[in-house]
Amino acid sequence: MNSRNDATAPGERDHPVEEPDLSQEQNEHLTRSLRAVRNNPATPPALQDLARKMLGGRLELKDVLDDPAGHRALTEGLAGISDSWRSMSPQDRQAVRAQAAQDPDEQPRPGPAATGR
Repeated sequence: MNSRNDATAPGERDHPVEEPDLSQEQNEHLTRSLRAVRNNPATPPALQDLARKMLGGRLELKDVLDDPAGHRALTEGLAGISDSWRSMSPQDRQAVRAQAAQDPDEQPRPGPAATGR
């Protein structure tokens, strides 16, 4: 069952990120990562919104930290993600790494906070 949440709000675009200072491979990886952040229900809403802005072309990578909402979303969002990662068992971390390497466009699996571990 593939229940991806790829729907965007009316008027929002979703296109590959094309940062001029990054290689094509880096842009592709950034785009996949932003889509994964946007689609993960365990991701804080502010971080999902930041991903939507970048995928919609409304915010460039170089401007994220200059944008107060972007800076706040990154610092608060990454702290929560970091806490979740640290609370995972080594086996769960390895499973997440293996899944990401196998199919990077799939919706990420919820971490321990979402599964109650």
